[in-house]
Formats: sequence, structure tokens, C-alpha cells
Amino acid sequence: MKKLLGFLLFISLVTIGCGHTAKQPVEAPKITNTMLKPAGPILIKRTVTVYGPSLPPQPTFLPAPPLPDGIMPSLLHIPKLNLQARVEPVGVLPNGQMDVPKAFDRVGILAPWTKPGMKGNAVIAGHFDHYTGPAVFYHLKKLKPGDKITVREAKGRTLTFQVRRVESFQTAEATIDQIFGNAERSHLNLITCSGKFNKKTQEHARRLVVFSELVQDTESQDKKPSVRK
Repeated sequence: MKKLLGFLLFISLVTIGCGHTAKQPVEAPKITNTMLKPAGPILIKRTVTVYGPSLPPQPTFLPAPPLPDGIMPSLLHIPKLNLQARVEPVGVLPNGQMDVPKAFDRVGILAPWTKPGMKGNAVIAGHFDHYTGPAVFYHLKKLKPGDKITVREAKGRTLTFQVRRVESFQTAEATIDQIFGNAERSHLNLITCSGKFNKKTQEHARRLVVFSELVQDTESQDKKPSVRK
């Protein structure tokens, strides 16, 4: 059931987080059992950035802390992008689409779903741009493996995630389980649009996903962070 819901939600991502229009989202196509069975191997095309004659040194990944209960974050912070955004829970619309915040400077966390800090994949979506310029996730593509992402709940508990990889792909080429499915560790996946904007379809050509993993759990500002050594 969760895999099917994840499939429906991903199809809906073709219409969220892209900005440009305040129209109602395009109706999701009907899903049949046949559609859920791939006709052959699924090809995932990744965008690889070359940095010059030599690649930069690989980042050192921190070990994951123990997994307590997750949190419902109220604030998202990405230090590298100097980004702070309010987080609001968003659900699934009657047509099977994931809802999205109406404000272009806010992000939406899928709920009820896996919470940040729980084992599995928590998912946060945000707009890429709008009529007047960049939106909250416009610079998301600048993130690299090793960069940090933090989410904080109202009571002060803060979770720090470390970027593992950043992937850009055509909508139909995504591996749904990697974004919405089960996982042995606590993951936070950020989703937005990327690629060329098609004025006719009101859609961007690609989707950008930042995959990150929990590395630090700070209960409050008065307590030392919990990090597995």
C-alpha cells in the first residue's frame, strides 16, 4: 500500500514545486496494475557535474545516531544556501496528488508519512520559482555530498542531515522506492523542479532530488548533541 501511494505521489510531483501558476494542479493519470509492472529495466539518468581536471576530495560522512521518535519540523535550515524556511505539513489531495504550500517561501512535509528522525524516507517539497523570480528551492541544485540540512521542531529538538547525493532526472525515470519507500536509516529527501520550463504544459522538464541521511540529533539547545561514535 505504501509503495502504491508513493507511486501516486511521485506522479503528482510533475505539478508541484514548480511555481509559475496558481492554477489547480493537473489531474493525475489513472493508475492500473499493469502500469505498476515495468516492461523492462528502469533506466535512471543522473546529471554528473565535472569540476575540472581533477575531482574534489570525497566528503567525510558522519555515522548515524540512534533512531528515537521522529519530529514534525517547523523550520528548515540549509547553511550553505543561507536558507531558512517555515515548514508546514501537507497531505494527499483527493486525486492522489501531494499538496504543496501556497506560499512560495515555505516548504511542505508530507504528512502523515515518515517523520524526520524515524527510520525511512521523510519527504519535503518546495517551489522552484514563480512569476516574480526564484522561490524557496531555487538554489537547491548547488548542494553537494557532505553539505548539511537541519530541521527543527517547535520544542527545540534539532536534527541534522548530511547530503549523500543530488540527482536530476526525467519524471518517468525515477526510482520511487528511493524517494518514498522504506529504508533502514533515517533519510530526508528534498524535492523541487529543474530543467527547462515548458510554457505550453506549464511544467519543468526535470525533477531534482536531494537525498540526505541523519547524522546528528540535538534534543535541545541546553543539551549536548547525540552523535554515534
